[in-house]
Amino acid sequence: MGTQHNHLYSLGTLQLIAVVTIVIGHLWVKDSTFMNSVGVSFCFLYSGFFTAKGHRFDKSYGLRDHARFIWNKLAKFYPMHLLALAICITAFVFMRGQTLIALKTVFFHLTLLSPWSSNPDIYFGYNAVAWWICVLFFLYLISPLIINTLRAMKLRWQVVLIVGLLLLEFIAGYRPDEQTPSLLLNYYHMYEFPPIRILDFATGAVLYHITQSAGWARLASKLTPGISTLIELGGIALFGLLYWVEKTYLNGVCFRAFCIEAPSVTVLLMTFVLTSHQMGQVSKLLCIQPLKIMQRYTFEIYLLQVGMFFLMKPLCEKFGITQHETLHFLVQNALLLLAAWATHRYYVTPLARLLSISSPSEIKRQEPVAPKNIEY
Repeated sequence: MGTQHNHLYSLGTLQLIAVVTIVIGHLWVKDSTFMNSVGVSFCFLYSGFFTAKGHRFDKSYGLRDHARFIWNKLAKFYPMHLLALAICITAFVFMRGQTLIALKTVFFHLTLLSPWSSNPDIYFGYNAVAWWICVLFFLYLISPLIINTLRAMKLRWQVVLIVGLLLLEFIAGYRPDEQTPSLLLNYYHMYEFPPIRILDFATGAVLYHITQSAGWARLASKLTPGISTLIELGGIALFGLLYWVEKTYLNGVCFRAFCIEAPSVTVLLMTFVLTSHQMGQVSKLLCIQPLKIMQRYTFEIYLLQVGMFFLMKPLCEKFGITQHETLHFLVQNALLLLAAWATHRYYVTPLARLLSISSPSEIKRQEPVAPKNIEY
C-alpha cells in the first residue's frame, strides 16, 4: 500500500487518539476541559476535511443525491446511536433508581435535536456525549452549502472567513472569569450549539482545499523521510506548547474551546497531511496494524462510553474501586473495547450494509475517501 493511501490511516489514528482522549477526560482525569474540547474539535475538523475530499457536490448533485448521502450517513451511525441511548436509559432506570423515563429528552435524542435545546437536562440527558452525533448530522445536512460556498471563494478569502468566524465566536464566548456567563450563550451550551461547530467543519474543508494547491504540492514533494519526521515532531511540540499556554495563561479567562483548540488541532492535522507523501517515523508508527484495526471501533468507543460507565459503576463500587482510580479506568475501558468490537461486528456493520444505498452515478462522482470504517 502506498504512502498516499496510508496517510489516511495516520489521520484515522489521530481521530482514534482524539476519542480516547475524550474518554480519558470523562472517566479518569478530573480537570479535563481542554482534553475533551480538543478531542471533539479534531473529530469535527476531520469530518470536514474528508467530506470535502470525498464528495464533490458539483452542479449535477441534486436533491435525490443529497437524500442518498444523508441516508447512508444515518445508516452508519443512527443504529449505534439508538443502541447507546437504550443502554444509557437502562443504566439510569435500573442502576440509578430512576423510575420515570424523561420522554421529552428521549424525543430530542431520537430526532437528533438535543443540542438545539437550551435545557442541559436535554442536551446532556442520558447519553451525554450523543450531542456530537446530532451536531454532525446537522453539518452533513448543510455540507453542500458549506463546501460549495468555500469552493467558490479564492483560497485567501477562505482563510479570512475562517479567521473571522474564529474571532466572532471568541467574542461571543468570552468570559472574564469562570462565574461570568458568555455574551450569547452559557459556556456548555455554546460548546454543543450546532452553528458554533460549523467553524471546525468548515476549517477542515478549507484545509483540504489548501492541500490541493500547487504550492502545497511543491512543498510536499521536497520532503524526505528525515525532514518529515522533524516536521511531525515539531507539530506535536507546537500542539504541546499551545496546551501549556492554555493551562498556564488562559485557564478560566476566556472561552478556551475556540482560543486554543482550533489552532492546536489544525496544526496536528496539517502536519500529518503534509508528511503523507513522504511519511516520517511518527506517521509510520500511527499506521501500524493494531492501530488500523482499532480505528474501526472509534465511533462505537465514543458512543458507548457513558452507558458502559453507568453499567459498571455499581460493580466497581461493590469491590471498593472508585471512579478516578487507575484500576477502575483499566477495567472500564477493557469492557468498553470489548463492547465496541462486538457492536461493530455484529450490529453496526451488518445494518450499515443492509441499509446503505448507492447509484453508479454517485460512485463515479466520489473520490476515494478514507480506509474502510474510519470516516464518520
